[in-house]
Amino acid sequence: MTSESLGGKVALVTGGGSGIGRATVAALRAAGAAVAFTDIAEPAGAMAEGALFIRSDATVEADAAQAVETTVQRFGRLDIVVNNVGNFGAGDRSDVPISETPLEAWEATVRQCLTTCMLGTKYAVRAMLRAGGGCIVNVASLAGIRVTRYASPAYTAAKAGVVHLSEQLAVLHAPDKIRINVVAPGLTLTPAIETSMTAEQRAAIAQEFHPMGRMITPDEIAHAILWLASPASSGVTGLVVPVDGGWAAK
Repeated sequence: MTSESLGGKVALVTGGGSGIGRATVAALRAAGAAVAFTDIAEPAGAMAEGALFIRSDATVEADAAQAVETTVQRFGRLDIVVNNVGNFGAGDRSDVPISETPLEAWEATVRQCLTTCMLGTKYAVRAMLRAGGGCIVNVASLAGIRVTRYASPAYTAAKAGVVHLSEQLAVLHAPDKIRINVVAPGLTLTPAIETSMTAEQRAAIAQEFHPMGRMITPDEIAHAILWLASPASSGVTGLVVPVDGGWAAK
């Protein structure tokens, strides 16, 4: 894509302070879009230079609504929304079976992964209906498509919910010129993974799941999001794009 493929467009990325979200903010800006991003705390460094930071908790409906409103007020429109927030909630762990999963941990993960996507899409669709169209990209996970021992029951269920919710809404809003697609990352080398695992552990896990034999980088996920958000994918809606080193094909 050229550096101006999204010139004149306005994008909002949730959870844009680190990892996949941060890489997505950079990719959208490099493609010429004006970008706002949310996070629960302002990131360190100069990444917010040239982008609008909005302090926001994506699990809170008022915050989700305010993020969209603030973006539209600042830039005058909203063309692209990337619902990127989604992780294990408090108390949820991949090594705890469903028989021992506390309800509070289940609900926390569903709120982090699925409710955030619903809220971000709800208010994005309202703005895009007024504007006559737009593009939403929801970030799910291969854990919502394939069975893995590295995800909790709540996380797999919530990410599968993101996939099917996105497919349903893509069909319902296609006549409104709102495209809704999903990127499903495989094992991704985010800062959290880098700090929680040794290089040997990361390599062993990648070999187990990814035919390519390595983890995916946040930049690689961001480039897939960028394609789905761009005119290059203008005929695409309801698609799930695995960026997973071949895991989904196994």
